[in-house]
Amino acid sequence: MVIRFLMFCIFSAAGIVAAQNAVVEGRVTDAANGEPLVGVNVHYSNKQGVATDASGNYSISSAPGKIILQFRFIGYTTIEKELILKEGQRLSLNITMEEKASLLNEVVVSASRYEQKISDVIISMEVLSSAKVENTHTVSIETALQQVPGVMFLDDQVSIRGGNGYSYGVGSRVLLLLDDLPMLTGGGGEAKWDFIPLENLSQIEILKGASSALYGSSALNGVINIRTAFPGVKPETSVMAYSGIYGNPKREEIAWWDTQPYYSGLRFSHSRRIGNFDLVGGANVHTDKGYRENENTKYIRANLNTRYRSERIKGLAAGINANAMFSEGGNFLLWLDGYSGVYRASPDFDQRFRNTRFNLDPHITYHTEKNSRHTLKGRIYQVTYDSDSLHNYDDSYFAEYQYMKRWDNDFSVTAGSSATYIQSQSNLFGNDKHTANNHSVYFQTEKRHLNWRFSLGGRYEWHTINNTSQESKPLLRAGINYQAGKLTFLRTSFGQGFRYPAIAEKYAATEVGALKIFPNDTLKPEYGWNAEIGAKQGFQIGSIQGYADAAVFWTEYENMIEFTFGQHYPPDLTNPTLIDFFNYTGFKAYNITNARIAGFELNFIGKGKAGSVSYSFNAGYTYTNPVDKDFGKRENTASSDVNMLKYRFYHNVKLGADASFRKFSSGFNIDYHSYIVNIDLAFEDSLRVNGVGLPIFILPGLREYREENNKGDVLVNWRFAWEPSATLKLSFFINNLFNHEYMTRPADVGPPRTFAVQLGLKI
Repeated sequence: MVIRFLMFCIFSAAGIVAAQNAVVEGRVTDAANGEPLVGVNVHYSNKQGVATDASGNYSISSAPGKIILQFRFIGYTTIEKELILKEGQRLSLNITMEEKASLLNEVVVSASRYEQKISDVIISMEVLSSAKVENTHTVSIETALQQVPGVMFLDDQVSIRGGNGYSYGVGSRVLLLLDDLPMLTGGGGEAKWDFIPLENLSQIEILKGASSALYGSSALNGVINIRTAFPGVKPETSVMAYSGIYGNPKREEIAWWDTQPYYSGLRFSHSRRIGNFDLVGGANVHTDKGYRENENTKYIRANLNTRYRSERIKGLAAGINANAMFSEGGNFLLWLDGYSGVYRASPDFDQRFRNTRFNLDPHITYHTEKNSRHTLKGRIYQVTYDSDSLHNYDDSYFAEYQYMKRWDNDFSVTAGSSATYIQSQSNLFGNDKHTANNHSVYFQTEKRHLNWRFSLGGRYEWHTINNTSQESKPLLRAGINYQAGKLTFLRTSFGQGFRYPAIAEKYAATEVGALKIFPNDTLKPEYGWNAEIGAKQGFQIGSIQGYADAAVFWTEYENMIEFTFGQHYPPDLTNPTLIDFFNYTGFKAYNITNARIAGFELNFIGKGKAGSVSYSFNAGYTYTNPVDKDFGKRENTASSDVNMLKYRFYHNVKLGADASFRKFSSGFNIDYHSYIVNIDLAFEDSLRVNGVGLPIFILPGLREYREENNKGDVLVNWRFAWEPSATLKLSFFINNLFNHEYMTRPADVGPPRTFAVQLGLKI
C-alpha cells in the first residue's frame, strides 16, 4: 500500500508539473524563398533545446514565466524572442530567418559531412554555385570545374594540385560524389562527367587534399561533391536551349571539315511540392558534331528526385532519386599526326559506341528532437558500353548508414558504415567476370571551445577483388580552426588517403594500333597523406566584401600507380625474338614510385556594388612541385631528365570577373598553366630493336609538336548576357577568345575559338 501511495504521489506531481507547462511550437523558414529550414537549433532556458524537423517544425515545453527563445542556424542571422508564458498556454510562433550576406558564411556539407560555414572548415575548399556554373556555359560539368584554382583536366581525368597524372579511362585519385554518394564506374573507377544532371544543380563542393578518412578509396587527392536541389515553396519550371559553332583554327591546314562543326542541346527541369511530397524532374538532349574527326556524339539524359516528409512521424523523410542516360557516337583517342592531322583521327582507332548509364538512389533521413540525425542511403549504378571492339558491363551497389549527433553546437559526432559490391565483365578483361567488395566504418568528431574548433576522424576499410583480400590500414584525419579575429580564420590539418587499384588497372589487356596494354594482377593500393596550413581573411571595404585565402600544402604518396612503357615478357620466355619484342612491348600498370607534391595556393574572392553596377571577382594562383622521390633508382620513362612527375606543371592561374548593369551583364575567365614538363617517353620515341628496322610511332609527330608548342597556355573565355525580365536570360559566349592552339594530354589538341548562344527561361 505504501509503495502504491508513493507511486500515486509521484505520478500526480508529474501530472501537475506537466499541466502547468506551456508549449511553444511553430515552423522556421527561409525569409527569401519560404523553404523550411531543417536542423535549426532552438534554445531556451538552461541550454535546453530542440532541432527543427524535415518540415522545419519545432515544439518545446517550458515552465511558465519569462523565457528567451534563440534560433540558430549555420549561415543565417541568429534570432532571439523574449516570451512571457502562462500556465498551460499553447503558443504558435513561426520564424523566418535571413541568410548572412558574407561570402564567409557559405554553407557546405562535404568538409565534415554535416552543414557548417566555409570559414569553419579545416582544409582548403571551393564552392561553385549553380549560377556560376550557368555563367560559364557548362555543357558538361568539367567546364565549370576547370575554373577552380588548382583543378586541372587532362581529357576526362581530373587532378587537384597536381595529384593525378594521366591514364586513359581508368583510375581516379579524386572521388566524384553525387549527393554524398560515390559516382565512379565499377570496373574502371572513372568519372562520367556528362552524366551529372546539370539541370538540377544546387552547388558543387571541392575538397583539396587527402579525404579518405571521410570518404574512403579514391579520395586520395580530394573530393568533388555534386549536390542537387529540392523544390522551394513555389513550383518552378526552367528551360535552357543552347547552341555553339566551332570556328576555324589559326592554322588553316588542321581544319579538316567542309562545313563548320557545331553542337546544340536543350535542358529542362520542373520542381514542385505536392503536400508533403517533393518532386524534381529534368532532362537534357544534346548533340555534338565534333571539332575532331569521327568524334560526334549525341545523348539524352533524364533525372528524378523525390522526397516524402512524414506527417505522422516528425522528422522522417524518405524518397528515391534516379538518373538515366543513353548516348552514342564516335571516340577520338589518337591523332593522325602532329602536323596537319592534329584533329584527324588515326585509322587504327576509329570506333563507334553505344552507352547506357543508370543509377537508382533510395534514401531515408530521420531528424530527432535532440539534435541527432539518422541517414540511410543506397545507390545502384549500372553502366553498359558497346563499341566496335569493346563490350563492357558494370554493376555497382552501394549502401551507407550514418548517425550524426550535435550538442548545443559545441560538440558533434558523425559515425557510419558503408558497403560496396561491384561486378564487371568485359572483353577488355578476357570476358571474365570480376568482382570487388568493400566494407568500411568511420567516425568524425568536432569540438568547439571559445574561438577554437578541433576535428578528429578515422576510417578503416576491408577490400577484396575476386575474393582476394587487399592490404588495409587505419586512416586518420585531424585539424584545428582558430578564429583569430572577427573575419580572420587560421587552420591546420593532416589527413591520410588511399586508393585501391581499379579492376581495369589490374586486368585490362588490349591494343590499339601500336599501343598495347598488359594486365598486372599484383598491383597494391596507393597510400598517402596531406598536411596543410592555411588562413582565411574576410574583408569589408565599403560595399565590397569577400575574403582572401592562403594555404601551404605538403603531400606524400607511397606505391603510386603509373602505366609504364617497356617489354613485359612472361616469366617463362627466356629468349625473346624480334616478334616477341613487338608482341610484348606496351604499357603496364606498376606501383612504380614514391612521390612528393609540395606547394602553396593564394585565392581572392569578392563582390560589391558601385552605383547601379554590381560585380564579382575571383583570382587564384597555385604553385606545385611534384617530384619522384625514387628518381634515378630505375630507368627513366619520362620525356626529360627533369625530376618531375609526368603530366604536371609548376604554375596555374585562374582569374574571373563579372559585372552587371540593369539588364545587362558581362564577364570573363582566364586560365593559365605553365608547360607540361614530362610525358611518357614512349609517346615521343619510336619502337625499334637496337635501332634496327623502320621506326613505328605510337603518336607520330608528337615530339616535334611539343618542341614547337609546349610553352604554357593562356585561355580566355568571354560572355555577355541580356536579362529583360526575371524569367528570361539571353547569353552569348566566345570560348578560347584568342583562338589559341593548346594541348593537355598527348595528341589531344583543344577546341578552336567557339561561339555559343544560350537562352534560359524560368517560370
